[in-house]
Amino acid sequence: MGQDSSTKDDAARSKLVRLAVIGGVAMATVLVVIVAFVVGSDDSASVAAPVDRPNDTTPVAAVWAVPKVFLGEWKGVASDGHAAHDIVLTIKSGKNAEEVATSSDTDQGSGNRCDRIGRMVSGTETELVFAARLTGGIGCELGISTVELRPDGTVTYRAGQGGAITGTLRKS
Repeated sequence: MGQDSSTKDDAARSKLVRLAVIGGVAMATVLVVIVAFVVGSDDSASVAAPVDRPNDTTPVAAVWAVPKVFLGEWKGVASDGHAAHDIVLTIKSGKNAEEVATSSDTDQGSGNRCDRIGRMVSGTETELVFAARLTGGIGCELGISTVELRPDGTVTYRAGQGGAITGTLRKS
């Protein structure tokens, strides 16, 4: 009787294992069919045709992206008419409404430093505009900063109220 019970238990386990394998294969088959249907469906009316913008850094051309020419670290000196400021601006890949820039502005006379993060509010192939958020420093102004690409590969940098700080930055 002990051997009959063991044989019955082995047979029951074997059936359960077969059922589990069959169930798993069936679920995988259903998943493959669903994925094939979704991927293979031709719903071209709901997909916007891409626009040729080779300088974009994102694949969605309907969204303004940071052109590749602006990506990287830029350094230079800017002036507000009273003091010179060392500017370091780093621009990374992204699109409008994203924080894509960081900057530091160090007053050469006092040594005061202001650190900001810039959210891109508009962009073209030759100009980016950022709204700044202060991340460090005392007595620092917030506002809009703009970089405009020049024919020689440098950018004109303007920041503060009405572009009070202006200078030329070079890619480092």
